[in-house]
Amino acid sequence: MASQPPIRAAGTLLWRQPDPAREPEIALVRRARYDDWTLPKGKLERHEHLLDAAVREVLEETGHRVVLGRPLATQRYPVEGVPKVVRYWSAEATTVTGSFDHVPDDEISELCWLPVGEARSRLSYRHDSSVLADFVNGPLRTTPLAVLRHAKAVKRAVWSGPDDDRPLDRRGRAEAKRLVSLLSAFGVDAAVSSPARRCLDTVGPFADANGLLVALEPLFSETDHAATPGRSRRRSAQLLREPGSLVVCSHRPVLPDLIGALLGPGQSLPRQLRPGGFLVLHRDLDRKHPAILAVERHRP
Repeated sequence: MASQPPIRAAGTLLWRQPDPAREPEIALVRRARYDDWTLPKGKLERHEHLLDAAVREVLEETGHRVVLGRPLATQRYPVEGVPKVVRYWSAEATTVTGSFDHVPDDEISELCWLPVGEARSRLSYRHDSSVLADFVNGPLRTTPLAVLRHAKAVKRAVWSGPDDDRPLDRRGRAEAKRLVSLLSAFGVDAAVSSPARRCLDTVGPFADANGLLVALEPLFSETDHAATPGRSRRRSAQLLREPGSLVVCSHRPVLPDLIGALLGPGQSLPRQLRPGGFLVLHRDLDRKHPAILAVERHRP
């Protein structure tokens, strides 16, 4: 008998720090059905993206709307003989004191906030403790930089106009719409793009949904990159220090140089992104020399 596909789930280690002089507090939920204490998580709905699931689950189980931080340790364990894979992210609770938390129901009967040590003791499962350990071993906050390949465009062979005017095809327009919630999951609040129409059409729905102006960067276009690759690489390296959460949209031929300049020498490049795919580089900007602490990839 063929093995069953794994159960896919997503969750967060939700934290808050009411007093900056004290350690953060961790949110744990008690599941009435299992009489256990665990981290907010849940199975993906049909055709749901991992990022959307993580944000949805933390809202449903804790009452908090969050943006995702750095990825934490993925957990794999069997459930009634079926493998389960749970992806986790750090997520800071920024809801003001006294606002809505979770209302007890048949699934989640209680939500509590505990210091790290007490949370570790309260957790019912070793795999949850591994996620907490991963969180403790890194910085509380990181700043995301998303590097995005434009969505599926009309083929060059069937386009008679200037290449920079080549638009997205129907699949690409659907991918651009799906990117709205995925980039929003990381709290992206600024966008930079090649001036080519296919790039602008890719980030356009996200920018419109969030009231953002897209900054044009010709050095991330195919033409300018081919003419002055050194200038393009130097501009790419500057992105590492850009404040705020940022998405940069460019083209397949440009991305190896762009990503290579960000990762620095000696770092292997991730495999090629598909149209509409993106990397999220989680940066620690509090260091004297900003560093990338984690890299994750997603497709729409």
